[in-house]
Amino acid sequence: MSSWKCAPVAKVLFLTLLLSCSLHAQTKTPSPADAVTLTQQGKFPEAEQAWRAVLQRNPGDAQAYASLGFVLSRQQKYAQAATAYRKAIALDPKLPGVQLDLGLAEFKQGKLEAAIPPLRAALAADPHSLQATTLLGLSYYGTKHFEDAIKYLQMAVDADPDNKELLQTLAQSCLLAKNYPCALAEFEKLEQLDPNSSAVHLLLAEALDGEGKTEEAIQEAQTGLKLSPREPNLHFVLGHLYWEAEKYDEAVAAFEAELLIVPENANAIAYLGDIAMKRGENEKALKLLRQAAQLQDNVRLAYMDIGGILMDQKQYAEALPVLRQAAKLDPTEPDAHFRLGRVYQLMGNSVAAQKEFAKVQELKQKRDQDIARKLDTNPRN
Repeated sequence: MSSWKCAPVAKVLFLTLLLSCSLHAQTKTPSPADAVTLTQQGKFPEAEQAWRAVLQRNPGDAQAYASLGFVLSRQQKYAQAATAYRKAIALDPKLPGVQLDLGLAEFKQGKLEAAIPPLRAALAADPHSLQATTLLGLSYYGTKHFEDAIKYLQMAVDADPDNKELLQTLAQSCLLAKNYPCALAEFEKLEQLDPNSSAVHLLLAEALDGEGKTEEAIQEAQTGLKLSPREPNLHFVLGHLYWEAEKYDEAVAAFEAELLIVPENANAIAYLGDIAMKRGENEKALKLLRQAAQLQDNVRLAYMDIGGILMDQKQYAEALPVLRQAAKLDPTEPDAHFRLGRVYQLMGNSVAAQKEFAKVQELKQKRDQDIARKLDTNPRN
């Protein structure tokens, strides 16, 4: 009787063992070769799991971390990819290509400051990498380091001279760095590539204006308007050029034309207020300037002019916060500090006045030094 009972038990044990072996075979831990195969087949979710399994067995495998970063990037999991690339670099700083991959992962997340160090490292490892050069230039541009952007974007444009997007970014970097000879040269190239672009004519006008060629700038802006008369900002640029040339009637017409297209263009309203102030129409000016400041709190001209009018009206206490805001909006400009110094003087606060006047001298000296440095380092001079 006991032998009869043992037979089914033995059979059950045998089947259990067989099933266990089968399941073990089906769930075999992937090897690096398996992970590579899945990656090459484009099976990125499966490859991700395979590389993670490889790393569980060998957490010191730098190449496995780099490969994990690659498959994560292909799934647009850029934050996770960046973490994997950093672990790979920590384990093997000389692993080829990983610094570029890390820079690209940060760039695609919009973390441009974080992208710069690995991209610099990638370019140091391979000075001929056009991808690293271009990404580095774009990262500097996006973080407003325009002088650094010019260096790398110029190299990228030299390698790909027909790339209009790169050329325009280079030209804008030159313009924003106030390197007007550079901006002018690049916008002229853009104009040759696309003579019917109103945007190019607008930017070329700004570059010419920076060079002090106001009449030529006006002609460029007028050309842009003929090509695209309803384009936002074109009338404003033309109005600003007329304002600089002290052609106030023409400037008013241009700013009012801009407001027909963009009724809440705070800058156009501010310049209309400035012209009213220059014509002695202070009440009208204050109304326009305050409207501009209410629409947009970073229109520096509005605060400067409001402060100036309040000073003329001897409303010194009211002028102080307005002029402080003007100084805050552009810490590199000395004019707001000069007016603040005058207000403090008129209020009898000589200590505060001297502090503001010292700031004026400091900013003027820094500006002179910056101009001298640019003249020494500008390759186009």
